[in-house]
Amino acid sequence: MSEAPRIDHDHGTPYRETYMGVVGDVFVRRAAEGGPGLRIEGTCPRCRGGTVSEYPYGLAGTGTGTKELFPRWRRTEPAPAQSEEAALLHEVHYCECGHPHPELPADVPFVGCGASWRVAALSTADGR
Repeated sequence: MSEAPRIDHDHGTPYRETYMGVVGDVFVRRAAEGGPGLRIEGTCPRCRGGTVSEYPYGLAGTGTGTKELFPRWRRTEPAPAQSEEAALLHEVHYCECGHPHPELPADVPFVGCGASWRVAALSTADGR
């Protein structure tokens, strides 16, 4: 899950839990490397580091790959790709740039700058 370091990644950005809102940068959706699920890649809107998050199918609480967002009483469910995209656009994503930013607490679940956001658009690995 490593990627080349970004030249504009601000390693000096101190850790702060900061919600950035809905960001306009396009994030890429791919199949997860660690098993069945999805992988989201993009640039953190706060520290500008490359960030990668994996969402296993059926992970409770994310809605990604689960049926909790789509009640059984619905007559038609969206196609799987539409369901995944809707869940990922609703999901709050976190900076997982992997850099231990200054003031990073020892007990945080994600190594990054502390930013969180929602994405406005996703593309697939093949550019669609």
